[in-house]
Amino acid sequence: MKDNEERITKEILYYILEQIHEAIHIVDNDGMMIYANRAAEVMECVPKEQMVGKSITDIYTHTDYEKGSLPPSLIVLETGIPRINENCEYYSKDGEIVNSIVSNYPYTIKDENGVSMVCSVSENINQMKERLIRLGGVNNKNTFCLRKKLMKNGTVYIFDDIIGESTIMKNTIETAKRFAAKKTPVMLYGETGTGKEMFAQSIHNASPTMHHHFVPINCAAIPENLLESILFGTVKGAFTGALDKEGLFEKAKGGTIFLDEINSMPIGLQAKILRVLQEKEVRRIGDNTTRSVDCRIISALNKQPFKAIQDGELREDLFYRLSTGIIFVPPLRERGGDIALLSRYFMESCNEDFGNHIYQISPELQNLLAHYAWPGNTRELSNTIESAMNMTAPGEMVLTVSHLPAYLKNRLSQGISSEAAHVRAQEVAESHCADLTGENRGLKGSIESFEQYLIVNALKETRGNIRSAAASLHLTRQGLERKLKKYKIEAKQYR
Repeated sequence: MKDNEERITKEILYYILEQIHEAIHIVDNDGMMIYANRAAEVMECVPKEQMVGKSITDIYTHTDYEKGSLPPSLIVLETGIPRINENCEYYSKDGEIVNSIVSNYPYTIKDENGVSMVCSVSENINQMKERLIRLGGVNNKNTFCLRKKLMKNGTVYIFDDIIGESTIMKNTIETAKRFAAKKTPVMLYGETGTGKEMFAQSIHNASPTMHHHFVPINCAAIPENLLESILFGTVKGAFTGALDKEGLFEKAKGGTIFLDEINSMPIGLQAKILRVLQEKEVRRIGDNTTRSVDCRIISALNKQPFKAIQDGELREDLFYRLSTGIIFVPPLRERGGDIALLSRYFMESCNEDFGNHIYQISPELQNLLAHYAWPGNTRELSNTIESAMNMTAPGEMVLTVSHLPAYLKNRLSQGISSEAAHVRAQEVAESHCADLTGENRGLKGSIESFEQYLIVNALKETRGNIRSAAASLHLTRQGLERKLKKYKIEAKQYR
């Protein structure tokens, strides 16, 4: 009777394990996989017959673990200490990135052999999110809160959060994923508001060091006299009020430190960062001893690196050390249809936050959004959509130009004029070679057309700053203003 009860219990447990959403792996004391359920097959894209009976290190040969480290389940086997709700992002057998929440539980069978094993329970975050949204249990906003609570490494973003279907954005994401698997420094550069920190967090969460801290710092937001102590730490008595405190490099040990707007960091301090890279150690302010650090550095600039070097904002030797992997994050105006895609995403997010039911953006508003230059990029687009959504009335279902505040309406309308001027300038550029022969407009007319083209391009590059545009054209401010008046060009439309 007892044997029959045990058999029935085992059959029921086996049935339950095969039906649940969570992937279950059981690894024995020798690191051999002794069980994998149906959900594990789906997550790993590997039949269980190819997993059971094999060493876990053989099964995961396609995954880039940090050199010298072990998979979490083998670490739990060694320590006997559970590891609960860890974020784990890695490549599956077919090359797809798997982002999951994993818990590893040790267990020892109390018999004469004392066999130990680890049960690993994991679930794909994207599938979890889709299921919760489908059931109405969570929206986009508190999905981030849930993920932040589960990750416990100071991040909320993964690559799946980066919205973009344009070719340039897909290529950027693919490049970032390749760099993520390696523990080399990565430098991101792009205009303000393009999402550089989102990329930095995603790279960290797709790296072998995802379980360690992601420590961000905006180098432009910290006063120069405080920045060094924040980065390197202090010892008690180093200066009035100083305490024994670790710096961010120590806090990020084993993980990632993100140096945003590094070109705003004082040149002298950049030299000390270079030493950290070379020696892999830091010395706290007022200390006589050094402490070893081993963290990945991801840096970001809001301008082209070589322009920052030329302007004396970035040490050239530091650039070469930090740019082993370099990623250009494209501005929104170069991302084509992504503007419409992001507009809908922000609109749906506002629906969740405000309780609205806006399901469409009018063609007129979509046209304004598509032709504006977006100097503030994704951040500016988000604020624009939110401002318009705040002006909608109950019962409205379409977001229109009338919902824009007056200053935004004027700015977007000027964007249309700027785009038209840019198109006209390009047309002049394409035809100026023929025009200079005098076959069409004569020599004088051709020269004037080309001059207009150069002026428009200068204003576009300097965002309507007359003084800067004049300098780039080797003209005085007064000289450029005379030409603007002559050609009826308004500098303000490029701001």
